[in-house]
Amino acid sequence: MKRAKRILVGLKTLDSTDGLVDLACRVGARGASLCLVHVIELPEITPLDAEVPELDRAAARIVGKGKRAARRGKMKASAVVLRARDTASALLDEMKQRKIDLAVLGYHHRRTLGEIVLGTTARHLVQKSPCQVVLSIPPRQ
Repeated sequence: MKRAKRILVGLKTLDSTDGLVDLACRVGARGASLCLVHVIELPEITPLDAEVPELDRAAARIVGKGKRAARRGKMKASAVVLRARDTASALLDEMKQRKIDLAVLGYHHRRTLGEIVLGTTARHLVQKSPCQVVLSIPPRQ
């Protein structure tokens, strides 16, 4: 695998942030840049521009932690918080817009009813991604 120059890191939770960013730093080429992305997924009834301070604060903590991890890994990083109805579609759009070489994503083992019926975000991204995808899958507990 050619070492990637433009790496998207999908950040979902505070707990998984350091591990995903560290993984991206290890697989990236020298001088690579990371795009740290957190998606605030909102239901259809909630306007995408609605004020949701608790979700905004959580997102800021997650991307802030990601930026600190990237600095420790000596990587340049930008961060973006997106609001969307569907996380997978938002991440796919971001990958295409930014011409991403590699996506680093996590998988959590917890499945909602929606994921059982429609499939997981990770599965959708692996199937539709315009770039290579690395999934970090922790052991089941």
